[in-house]
Amino acid sequence: MDDSRTVWCGNLAEQVTEEILYELFLQAAPLERVKIPADRGRKSNFGFITFKHEVSVPYAVQLLNGIKLFEKSLNIKPRNGGAQREQNVLQNPLS
Repeated sequence: MDDSRTVWCGNLAEQVTEEILYELFLQAAPLERVKIPADRGRKSNFGFITFKHEVSVPYAVQLLNGIKLFEKSLNIKPRNGGAQREQNVLQNPLS
């Protein structure tokens, strides 16, 4: 998984599937994959979404963080913890 192109999405409702996350995050940018890990057969309440392009990460975070899905607000962060780089991309998208 390419961390620079991946966001972590937490606070998922039990009903959320990889397909639902794919359709939601596709609204922000082209995707490569969506994964909701399972622990002993149970789905996690978080998932990872990998975009085709690194510049899609800050846009997706800005667009979708806090959006409600099955009455739960999603918590979305860059997987690499690159908050500083995210801010730089938002301020200087072409650099």
